[in-house]
Amino acid sequence: MSTPLFAYDRVAQSLATELTNGLWHAGDELPSETELAAHFNVARRTVRKALSIVERQGLIAKGKGRRTRYRGKVIDWSHDMAAGLPGAARRAGMRVSTRVLRLSEIRSGLSDARALGLPLGTPVGELWRLRLLDGKPMVQQRSVLPVDIMARIAPADLGRHSLYELISRADHAGLLFVTQEHFAPSQATAEEAGFGIVDAGLPALRVTRIVREQDRAVEYSNSILLGPLFRF
Repeated sequence: MSTPLFAYDRVAQSLATELTNGLWHAGDELPSETELAAHFNVARRTVRKALSIVERQGLIAKGKGRRTRYRGKVIDWSHDMAAGLPGAARRAGMRVSTRVLRLSEIRSGLSDARALGLPLGTPVGELWRLRLLDGKPMVQQRSVLPVDIMARIAPADLGRHSLYELISRADHAGLLFVTQEHFAPSQATAEEAGFGIVDAGLPALRVTRIVREQDRAVEYSNSILLGPLFRF
């Protein structure tokens, strides 16, 4: 049984949904607390709590004696070239950091093998990372790479550099391209929940992608997006 949401949680979720629909621009004013309270049929104190939640998510800025404004901190998701999250975050005025959760060699599963064009069970490198924006967890990502590439990537560099930059260096690759990408409503799996960041069954947007250089696939990633700061 799911835990009932408080009124301010429902208002915060509605505001976050509205503010991430692509129509808002940095500096746009939101309606006043009085207008929002009337719209959602709640008390002003409920609206204030909801706005505080949305502010912590990085979507708005509240100033004394002034209207609440949309911050415009949105990550534009790149669908064509394999652009790294650090560069996209910098363009949005956000600070990105990476926490490596696990790095190991495994035998490829069904999807891993298909994505990388390898026989089922071929050894591959598996990398689990948590991506944080302004210190808040936003993406939990599993990446699978050919073992020869992973072997040439220094683990200490994974928290400081874009993975695609490291792949290009390790494989002497030129441009990397996203050749397949899929978005779907999903839930956090038990394996994803095992890192203690999300709960199993948590609703999330799942993104899977295959990145190639000219001659072969170099990464298969399976990510869940944990925050509302992405525009597609």
